[in-house]
Amino acid sequence: MSSALSKEADRTKAALWLAHPAGATVGPEPDPGPFVLKAVCEAPEGLQQVPLSSFPFRIGRQAGLELVLPSYVVSKVHAELYQQEGRLRIRDLGSRNGTFVNRKTVQDAAIAEGDMIQLGDFQFRIARAESLERDDQDPSSTRSFGPGALARMLHGATEMEELLRDAVVTVELQPILRFPGPVVSAYEALGRGLHPGLPRSPIDLFKIAAGMGAEVELSRLFRRRAVELCRDRPRVSALFLNTHPRELEQPGLVESMEQLRAMAPQLDLTLEIHESALAQPEAMAALRDRLSEINVGIAYDDFGAGQARLLELAEAPPHYLKFDRKFVTNIADGPSSRRRLLASLVAAARELLVKTVAEGVETEAEADVCGKIGFTHAQGYHFGRPAPVEEF
Repeated sequence: MSSALSKEADRTKAALWLAHPAGATVGPEPDPGPFVLKAVCEAPEGLQQVPLSSFPFRIGRQAGLELVLPSYVVSKVHAELYQQEGRLRIRDLGSRNGTFVNRKTVQDAAIAEGDMIQLGDFQFRIARAESLERDDQDPSSTRSFGPGALARMLHGATEMEELLRDAVVTVELQPILRFPGPVVSAYEALGRGLHPGLPRSPIDLFKIAAGMGAEVELSRLFRRRAVELCRDRPRVSALFLNTHPRELEQPGLVESMEQLRAMAPQLDLTLEIHESALAQPEAMAALRDRLSEINVGIAYDDFGAGQARLLELAEAPPHYLKFDRKFVTNIADGPSSRRRLLASLVAAARELLVKTVAEGVETEAEADVCGKIGFTHAQGYHFGRPAPVEEF
């Protein structure tokens, strides 16, 4: 089977997803039925599907290949997809400009759901058939890879490369206040995009970055920009900086913070990490100790959003514990049992010498209850909305 993907400009993107015939499996002993691979191309006429039915599946500029990409930065016979022990792999066939998986050059590599492949100026994503169904049922999902999600992730890939390369981002600051008072003691730095072709929202930007395997790079860019913008502002003496969960899966997090510490030795820096990381308390304790060596604190964010990991918290206590907003919203009007529960959790953190932050405080009544319960800090629209760093 031969098929060509039309392209009017070098910014056309494409995506691949992997599906199986009914009953087929992926593993050491797969069913004998062939894989069914489809390509989706974001062309001027819309998303196009090209079914691929046999392996090896060769891709390149030369006519007659299984997939023809009409671009001079794609080699005549650029790469091929093939199966080995029931798994999908990609192999570079001596291309001039290289084959990339998740933005890293490869010669021969296994590929799996969620991986992004780039050949020349074409980008492809791998996903499974069941993920396509999930995307149709839940178009807002950031973990699905159906046609809707693919279109969202692929849109803006070139612009995202420009944003990362040229650091086209800024931050807004939201105050964190200390009880009693309350008085401002720190600011959380919230990343924002400035590229004219991309959303401003960090949530939307991370969705696009995920399609390129660039979440870590974007997260570190936001932190670096925050320190660059705040290090010479006398009103900003302490910053809370966010992480992306993928950063805990890859090396370099501590090294990236060492660079920021060198840039701004006078700033009090705290790194926010989602509370789900407490599922690995030994790793978190080790990370806390390494960061403490360079005078960087740790805050667990969204505590209680999933499960309150009290035993793990005792094994790897942070410097700050940020309670999810669900604990705080309408706390003043809720039953007294709810306040007693929250007070007991705050007391448990206090026993561990952990400072506690109430997130999502939006009313005077909520602020009053949080102060009486024993929170050491609070954050929310009642105290201040995120504002451009230039205002500080």
